[in-house]
Amino acid sequence: MPSSVTAPEGQLSRRDKFRAYMQAFNPTAPAREVIEAGLVIEDLHQSLYRYLAARAELEPGSQQLLVGGVGCGKTTELILATRLMTLQSHLLALYVDISAETDLSSLNSGSLLACFGMILGTRVLSDLRSGQQASEKTKHLEEIYGQVAEYAYGKQRTVLVDPQEDYYSESYPGEPYYVTDKLPGKLQPPVPPRNRDIQDARGPLEELLAAAKLAQREVVIIFDGLDRLLDATKFWSVVHQDLGLLRELKVSVLATAPLSVLFGAGVGQSISDQFDRVHHLAVLPSDPENALLRSVLEKRGNADLLDGLLLDSICDYSGGVLRDLISLARDAAEEAYVSDRDSITAQDVEKVAHQLGIGYLRGIGPKTINTLLKLESSKSFDVSQPANIELLATRRVLEYSSTDFRVHPALLSVIPRPES
Repeated sequence: MPSSVTAPEGQLSRRDKFRAYMQAFNPTAPAREVIEAGLVIEDLHQSLYRYLAARAELEPGSQQLLVGGVGCGKTTELILATRLMTLQSHLLALYVDISAETDLSSLNSGSLLACFGMILGTRVLSDLRSGQQASEKTKHLEEIYGQVAEYAYGKQRTVLVDPQEDYYSESYPGEPYYVTDKLPGKLQPPVPPRNRDIQDARGPLEELLAAAKLAQREVVIIFDGLDRLLDATKFWSVVHQDLGLLRELKVSVLATAPLSVLFGAGVGQSISDQFDRVHHLAVLPSDPENALLRSVLEKRGNADLLDGLLLDSICDYSGGVLRDLISLARDAAEEAYVSDRDSITAQDVEKVAHQLGIGYLRGIGPKTINTLLKLESSKSFDVSQPANIELLATRRVLEYSSTDFRVHPALLSVIPRPES
């Protein structure tokens, strides 16, 4: 058995320093954990979460939409709003990441209602049991919760089969037998998909909401994860069906949406018609005079490894995408550690920025490259084209305003250019 090797004391100190830095700059850490660790700047988007919470509180049954590219901070704003509403004793704020509950590629009408019913039922029953309410009332709501669970996850039924009905010959008597058949639920989408009456969920939801109101709690549901939908038509199917019923039930809704719903002929107007407020999170500018991006890095602590002169370089390469900003800072530290350096250098930043750019470049063809080069030179970008919307959704093109679109800086630094 090999003997244990003890690292020098200085090496352990260096490792621990890098480990703490990497933990603070983890771009995939759950937003809730990052918030609780105090690593989030709450007014980064002009305290948007306060406006989300205020509208939900002041206007029961209101519906708000939060739209923006992946990695721009939507989940953080929703969780901050949820936390703020939880402090109000008359509100029951329920947060759910729909992408963790069902396969988004098979999302259909009724899926959001199923998720809402499950989380509401769990919370209402938990409050009743902890408050030692009347057992008869609890038993009734448990039966209602069972109906919601069947709607969400399906149920099994036993069917009697008579073999004589399956044979033409009367000489084969056969014996009747039972088979078990499963009816699919909304969170286990059927194949092929089939329509389901949304009103099936109305009765059980009304009873659960009534129980919440008896406890003087107004319900707010927060649907996160819908921005990951690749097909905007699936989003609209649940808007017209699921969210339509929740509006009738006077349940306030906060939801994310894919960036593509903002673009296309006539779509923008329909969004305004369907939602009381539409909040658009644009990319944060990385201009030198704007200190927001630097403050994100400084909030997480970087003085030991990241020199102040390199902050602007990381901010510029990120293009203002928060997830890329955190990733660049983290990956640069890893590069410095592997290269046996005690702190991050410009060489480390350049290398990881190059890797990020190559990641965005991978998978795009000459036609798309020409589109990106044209955007760089002409500053014109047609958002009505599906191919261009995909560039926005994949962060290859960043939107700073309704008239300001730019190629992601890391991609721009590696994009091949025609020889003059």
